[in-house]
Amino acid sequence: MSTSRALPVLRTPDRQALHDTARLLLDFTEPWGHVSVDCHALGMTSAEARQVLEAFPGSWVSPSDRTHPESSAEVRALFETGDPRVDELAPFDVDVFERPPGSVEERFLGIVGSGPAALYWGGFAWPAVPELDLKPRAKDAHLQIVLNSRNADFDRPSEEHTLFIHFRSGDLERAEWLARQAGLTPVGPDESGC
Repeated sequence: MSTSRALPVLRTPDRQALHDTARLLLDFTEPWGHVSVDCHALGMTSAEARQVLEAFPGSWVSPSDRTHPESSAEVRALFETGDPRVDELAPFDVDVFERPPGSVEERFLGIVGSGPAALYWGGFAWPAVPELDLKPRAKDAHLQIVLNSRNADFDRPSEEHTLFIHFRSGDLERAEWLARQAGLTPVGPDESGC
């Protein structure tokens, strides 16, 4: 069970503004292990999924409808050979795991259409905040951009996108402090994280 909380700090239709703000917040982090970014999208069209597979070798793809038994390798092979049966499996869920920050974000943001998707940055600690008597914290520290949804779990569709600061339960002061460092104020209450 996750103990993280997610504080929404920016909501906008401007994907680039979200990404720029996420990069600004990442400047406040302290490395803690392997810093990386993951991408996740639900319900992609065949064309979108094909673009992800071409742009990010080694990514995972599966039919959104879990009654289809095809593995990621089988679906990828259908795409690679141009097999028209792949369209019968649409829509698709796609994952791009553990890439270096700055290597995938712009392209992924450009591929995602109107379906729910997210970028997750992790592997770092939020910094110490001496004025709040807070030490660095790595547990549950990550950033998340959620596309086409107002919440971290993708179940509140929206034409806007949301940036979340994830933090350890009970550490809301730190998340609010981080938001202020980027000139932000929360745009909603914190919610369950992931």
